[in-house]
Amino acid sequence: MLYKMIIFIFIPVLTLLEAAVITNVVPRTFTVGLSRSLKVECLYLQGQNPAISYLISLSLYQAADKTESDFNFISSINSFDSDIQAENVEDYNAKFSGQINNKNESFLRVVWEFPDLDKSGVYKCEANGINTLGKAVTLSSTAVVVGLRPDSNQLVETLQKLTLKVENLQLKVNSTEDHVRILDNFNKLKSSEQNNLTNALFVVSPTFQGKRYMLIKNQLYITANLAEVLCGVFGGYLAEVDSEEEFRFIRDNLLALGLFPHIITGATDEKQEGVWINRHSKTPAKFINWGPGEPNGGTRENCLSYTIYGNNWYMNDLFCTADIAVGFICEVEIK
Repeated sequence: MLYKMIIFIFIPVLTLLEAAVITNVVPRTFTVGLSRSLKVECLYLQGQNPAISYLISLSLYQAADKTESDFNFISSINSFDSDIQAENVEDYNAKFSGQINNKNESFLRVVWEFPDLDKSGVYKCEANGINTLGKAVTLSSTAVVVGLRPDSNQLVETLQKLTLKVENLQLKVNSTEDHVRILDNFNKLKSSEQNNLTNALFVVSPTFQGKRYMLIKNQLYITANLAEVLCGVFGGYLAEVDSEEEFRFIRDNLLALGLFPHIITGATDEKQEGVWINRHSKTPAKFINWGPGEPNGGTRENCLSYTIYGNNWYMNDLFCTADIAVGFICEVEIK
């Protein structure tokens, strides 16, 4: 009977000790470029039977996955000066806050705006302090965050909603100065969100002759027509290669990354076999550096693409339908 009573008393005490440190993440799963923010909190709750009677510090760490033994330091706060120390203070998308309160709740919080994939993984909250016997105590807990890449349907749907918000706001405003300022701020927000989406989904080249080129980061089962629509959402169109110099620039700055074996560009011979016309400008393709034995697809393959042959990139005729996973390149004129 005595043995059972000890067990009955001891289990609740352990539960209280383990629950004192909490790693709280919101949301548990986020989508790159589409999720507005990621909040990670390290919490220490001072209960009736605290494992730590005097809290000295709270620290946040991150590891890539559950099997990772070495966590990377993110930030910490201590009870001596309440200053928050952070590893990447230059991260302008991160906002840090926290407090040490030995009578109530202590917390350390970081919020990332539009989190990237590198914010996924395992987060660890660590509390360091002294117990009632004056001995050093360290308690910790972990939580997992999953980051996902957006698919093309999510992207189109999000930008459509954003466009509708702007259009509805434009209908409501009049010519007064206050309303004009509201509209201007909203347009800046739209531009900021679109820039985050661009960087999440594309590799963006340096400027070349007043243009930039954007290579999608993920292979998609996508038609050339939908790729053209997506380029238009970001203010561009499927790349039109007009010269050997432009061909080499795209190759050296984007194709050299080796993300895909096939990358769709903007020319097609769908209307007349062998006559390659740019979709956007409706002009004849000016430069085509065909690969060995190309073009060879006849009327089945009507989209001009970059394709890797050995260690070199050449042009190839490719399916315009979603029969295989491909990449694509957008061309955006800088205004």
